Amino acid sequence: MPDPLDDKQVRTGFNRLAVAVAIVSTFDGDEPHGSTGMAWAEHVDPPLVLTTLRRAGASRRLVEATGMFGVSVLDEGQDEYVRRFAAKSHRPGDRFDGVPYAPGPRLGLPLLDGCVATFECEVKDIHPFGGHDIVVGEAVSATASGDQRALVHYDGHLWALRRDAQ
Repeated sequence: MPDPLDDKQVRTGFNRLAVAVAIVSTFDGDEPHGSTGMAWAEHVDPPLVLTTLRRAGASRRLVEATGMFGVSVLDEGQDEYVRRFAAKSHRPGDRFDGVPYAPGPRLGLPLLDGCVATFECEVKDIHPFGGHDIVVGEAVSATASGDQRALVHYDGHLWALRRDAQ
C-alpha cells in the first residue's frame, strides 16, 4: 500500500505552481464589480480562458447571472490592485474607485488600463472545484502588450516575470 499523501508536501507543491494574477470583472447592475483571481488560457478554436471563483462569493454569483466576465492580467507594477480587489467591498463599484479602466470593445466589461493582457469572455461552463468553481469562458475580445512583464503568484508571493533563458 502506498504511503499516505503528505499534506505539507502537497501544499509546498501547490505553492510551486506559478500562475498569472488577474482582476476578474463583471457587473453588479450598472456598477463594475471585480475581484482578485488567477487566469489560464487554452489556445484552441474557440479560445478559452478560465478562472476560479469562490463559490460563496459575489463575483461567482454575478458572473453566472451576467453570463460574462473580464480578465485583466496584471502588470508587475499593479501589485496594489491585488489587495484592493481582494478586500471586502461595502458597495458596488468601490474597488474601482481611482483605478483607471475602460469598457471592453465587445461586451463593455470593465477592463483595467495598463495590463499585460485583457479578455472579455462569455461563460461556457462552470465546474465545482473544492470551495471554488472553475469558470470557463470563450474569449470574444483580447488585447496584449508587447513588452510588459506579468505579475505572477508563486510560492506564496507576487513576482514579476523576467526573461533570462532563451
